[in-house]
Amino acid sequence: MRTSRVVALALVVGTFFVSQEIFIDLASGKSANVGPRAIVALCFWLAWAPFAPAVGIALRRWPLDAKPLYRPLLAHAAVALILGTLQAMLALGLQAVIRSLRTGAAFLPLLVHFERGVPLVWTLFTGLMFYVVVVIVYAALRFRTLYVAEQVSAEALRAELTQSKLDTLRSQLRPHFLFNTLNAISVFVTEDAGKAQQMLLRLSTLLRRSLDEDAHEVRLDQELRFANDYLDIQRGRFGDELNVRLAIDPTVLDARVPVFLLQPLLENIMEHGKTADTVTTITLCAGREQDLLRISLEDDGPGIPGGASVREGVGLSNTRARLLQLYGPRATVELRAASPGARVDIRIPYESTARR
Repeated sequence: MRTSRVVALALVVGTFFVSQEIFIDLASGKSANVGPRAIVALCFWLAWAPFAPAVGIALRRWPLDAKPLYRPLLAHAAVALILGTLQAMLALGLQAVIRSLRTGAAFLPLLVHFERGVPLVWTLFTGLMFYVVVVIVYAALRFRTLYVAEQVSAEALRAELTQSKLDTLRSQLRPHFLFNTLNAISVFVTEDAGKAQQMLLRLSTLLRRSLDEDAHEVRLDQELRFANDYLDIQRGRFGDELNVRLAIDPTVLDARVPVFLLQPLLENIMEHGKTADTVTTITLCAGREQDLLRISLEDDGPGIPGGASVREGVGLSNTRARLLQLYGPRATVELRAASPGARVDIRIPYESTARR
């Protein structure tokens, strides 16, 4: 609460009470000129204006949230009494000057009359009440500011925590994917050096993309290219034993999806849905369901044994956690048995890059 605002508060309140006295005179049929009561109110609030900055200084010196509480309360009680007394003397002096000028009466007798009578008590107690009002207004504004600052700080902390969780989840995916891919490449180092070299080049491209991409969301077509780089490595590993089918609605290619969304799910299929010496078909679908983007991955491998409890690996559990952090309860990940094989259905809020 700036000093100028405290002064403005005194003047605004004073204007209100002076207007009140004028309208009371008008309502009672008296002259519209500023009467004695209006003069009293005017002098009172004009006298408060120069003392108002001292209220702000006292509030900054002894804030009400200081501990122990009795110290600022005692300090403000003392300041209020001192300021109230000084303001009352100044206000009554102004009244004596104005009446002396209007009536031609002597100044000192008027001043003595005011200071001995009821006006002194009324002025002093009204001044103390105004001090209390300023303290209340100041405290309300201060606590509101502190509350807003706390809310902003809490919101920033939540956003920072969410960002940290997302970064941690992404960092967990990279080494897991890297180690599995390097193990696959190591098989070909002695058997087929040319294929191993080609797979390493694909792996370097894939890692460069994953490390260079700072955003947590990318376009679906960009994520599909990223997934295709990973599938090229797996095609080099399995050859004709791996078949990939795409059923992508072209209208959703600009939809925003979490980066690195498809690769860990494809890796799960390579680990759990691919059997040796058999052809495995992976079907990747993407489309829109009202305000949701639906992505599904299905394989025709051994599937989920009947009655067996499903244990989610790093890829699926991290995907679920990332979607929860990014989209909240509107995002869903469902793993279920297919005929044959297994199927993962993902639904996230649909948002295209064209709307950004």
